[in-house]
Amino acid sequence: MPMPPFRISPLVSKPVLSPFRLPRPLFCNQPLCLLRTTLQTRGKHGRRESKPVKSTIPTTQDRTRLEPNPEPSNEQHNEGEDIHFAPNQGEYKHDDEREARQVRVRYLRPALWAVAASSGIYALFAYWEAKSEVEEASQRFRIRVPQFSSPQPAGPAQTISQAWNDLDSISRLSYGIIAVNGLVHLTRYIDPNYWNSLWHTPALNHNYTLLTHMFVHSGPAHLLFNMYACYNFLRPVARSQLFEGSSYHTLSFFLSAGILSGYAQHWSTIFASRARVIPQAFIPCGGASGAIFAIFSTFCMQYPDSGIGIILLPFSFEAQYFLPCIMAFDLYGMVFGFKSINWGHAAHFSGALIGVAYSYFDGKIMIWDPLVRFFRTHLEKKSP
Repeated sequence: MPMPPFRISPLVSKPVLSPFRLPRPLFCNQPLCLLRTTLQTRGKHGRRESKPVKSTIPTTQDRTRLEPNPEPSNEQHNEGEDIHFAPNQGEYKHDDEREARQVRVRYLRPALWAVAASSGIYALFAYWEAKSEVEEASQRFRIRVPQFSSPQPAGPAQTISQAWNDLDSISRLSYGIIAVNGLVHLTRYIDPNYWNSLWHTPALNHNYTLLTHMFVHSGPAHLLFNMYACYNFLRPVARSQLFEGSSYHTLSFFLSAGILSGYAQHWSTIFASRARVIPQAFIPCGGASGAIFAIFSTFCMQYPDSGIGIILLPFSFEAQYFLPCIMAFDLYGMVFGFKSINWGHAAHFSGALIGVAYSYFDGKIMIWDPLVRFFRTHLEKKSP
């Protein structure tokens, strides 16, 4: 008597595969979603892109030969998402992978948001500087009454507060930026969902991440490199003739350059290679590199004869010659790309270009001073 293709198991009361069929886990437990297996969190100083996973799923002919009576699987897949079999291609297609090519990335709306946000930041900080100037001028004519108090032993909090107040405004700004970036990086281990929401992914079309992406980094090395550059270049740039020690002006430039360079990285997905396994629009980007490159290029423009050193190299380069080489490197990487280097070249190049243009056209005279003068005039009219 011939053996039937199926037999009934008394334990589970459902068809069990005969020895002539491959076990079900071979079809259901494979890493089928290429988007999930290759999508790696990558910042502007990012990592190498993961290689696509070679599929071990049998072809259509093999599956037809091995499964004469295929049945729909009732098993639950990862996160409850459907998996489809593509007979023409011989592989399973995930819903995310199928919809990835159909996502429409917007470019006009984030461009308008980036310009509006940068303008708003400049207007807000110019108002605060004008207000501080008006208050400082009014306090000159007030009579200060001396206050006497008995000295008390200072605690740790008072000591830290006193040390912070003793710093000049530029040092407080530099340390404040470093502290904010460090605290945001800690949220990666406290609340990963919140940390992931700060990254900018062009395909998601979230405009606010053009600002928040400046404060997230892919790892400790990425964070330390950017903050080391911020510590070395922000303070001399803030004390240059372009900013004249104004912490409000420096912070406005830093945040605006970060937003605009983030949009440049977003816009670069237009001419990114479409032959990649994961499109460029689906790769998250983050880091303060765009703003740091704007500060760095401003440093090179304000101090062209200064030496620029590279870590672990015993010699240095003049800033006026080093900057064009860096910009040419990032321009080539933005247009043609590198096989082994996968950085945010568009953000780097645009940030450096912003710093060069702001220094060459003297943004202090063209943009900042008129804004501060406008708000100071209105505040003086309102004051008694």
